[in-house]
Amino acid sequence: MINFLPISYLRQLPLTTYVVIIPARNESEFIGRVIESLKHQLLPPSEIIVVDDSSTDGTGRIARELGATVLSLQRVNEEYLPGLPHIARVINKGLENVGNDVDYVMISGADSIYPLNYVKEIINRVNGTNIVVASGIAESETSHLLGVRGSGRIIEMNWFKEVGGRYPEYWGFEAWLVYRALKDGKSVKIFNDLRFKLLRKTSMTPKKAYLYGLSCKALDYWPPYFIGRVLLQFIKSPQNGVAMLRGFFREVKKYRDLEGFTSSFQKRILLNALAKILYTGLGAK
Repeated sequence: MINFLPISYLRQLPLTTYVVIIPARNESEFIGRVIESLKHQLLPPSEIIVVDDSSTDGTGRIARELGATVLSLQRVNEEYLPGLPHIARVINKGLENVGNDVDYVMISGADSIYPLNYVKEIINRVNGTNIVVASGIAESETSHLLGVRGSGRIIEMNWFKEVGGRYPEYWGFEAWLVYRALKDGKSVKIFNDLRFKLLRKTSMTPKKAYLYGLSCKALDYWPPYFIGRVLLQFIKSPQNGVAMLRGFFREVKKYRDLEGFTSSFQKRILLNALAKILYTGLGAK
């Protein structure tokens, strides 16, 4: 007896292609598990590109042995923190090698393990919609409206190529993509039911908080909106809250293509939320 796959499943198979880019620096402990997680996706990638950022522990060799394309990049500094412009440079090295026939690109951290249906579900949900940037969420984290993750994010390539097909090598590059999509009239989405595992614990530190504040300034965050984020962080850690403020009040150049948009967009979000709360409160009476 021959068992046929459902027609609906077949329609979701080879018609869609995507490439995964993994920036990696001394990730020999995790890189193998991450690549295996991606290779066994229900919708497997056409290529996995590991950008080896001057690793000294054999990260590139392990990735190559597992079938990944490995690109080497010479490191320009020793710091390796999320949000540093250098990380955008590493990712861009991979983006330069993505072919023109690819439908989506996925950016993954070198410590992220995904459920088998992760990519297939996201692509099925966004395909044919206005959504151009989407992700699930890490198991240990909570999400907010615009918090599409840097790791595990999937980007629609036709639109991405329209805005240059690469990250700006500047502060806040991951959030820039989200706000640029919104400015272009596109949508972004976080799927809270699609959770992936981080092999390395993440936590906010004063250094990360400072860089976050710096990025918010470059992205032209609306000050009241930013202060709200600071207060939430201050409750957890006064030191981190102060560091965020220090970063925000530093003089940095703002993204020209977002100037005026980010702040007005955030203002609308906050005012709409307040109006909804007020309306709900009056309705309860």
